[in-house]
Amino acid sequence: MSTSENREAAFIARITASTTHEIRNVLAIVKESAGLIEDMVRAFDGRKPLDRDKFLRAASRIDAQVGRGAEILSNLNRLAHSLDHPQDRVNLNQVVERVAFLCQRFARQGRHSVEVRPGDQELPVVVNALQLQMALFTAMECCLEQLPEPGTVTIHAGRQGEQPSVEFVSEVGEKVVTVPSTNATGWGKLAELLDSLGASVEASDAACRFRVLLPVDGAT
Repeated sequence: MSTSENREAAFIARITASTTHEIRNVLAIVKESAGLIEDMVRAFDGRKPLDRDKFLRAASRIDAQVGRGAEILSNLNRLAHSLDHPQDRVNLNQVVERVAFLCQRFARQGRHSVEVRPGDQELPVVVNALQLQMALFTAMECCLEQLPEPGTVTIHAGRQGEQPSVEFVSEVGEKVVTVPSTNATGWGKLAELLDSLGASVEASDAACRFRVLLPVDGAT
């Protein structure tokens, strides 16, 4: 297996492990809520009405977790389909949203959050979708690593001139967060991934911003 294949396998394994952990949390909450409903039904003896509000809260919690579980599996499924074609036409906005979603658990572990600032238009690009997601995920990890305390990383897909781009903004309250250092874990891996995509990094005038620039040839 080549170095590239090893890297892709490690990425998919890591994301799969994270999402299956999330699914276990979903199932645990569903089980707990279903148990509460069962306890209320078993305790019901007809002499006083069921606690309607508590019953509805438990049912609503189950419904919310089922929706969350479906979203987790949907994003994992789309990631898996990135392997179907080496080069594919994708909507950069959707890829950014997927990567942000898959990063959420890693961000929470550091008490951080990841947000997406929606693009104002579709951004179709032809690219190796798996490698693009790996690069954006690695860039996100570099940002999270540099946050000195709980903060937020916001991602936005757009264009820098003619080039499709993905902007990363790191914020901790009113504090300025610097562009991730080249010594940050994963920065070297990010450079390799971007090179394989024909992409690059551009630092912004603002210390907390940088952009991943994709080649114009990849745009449609």
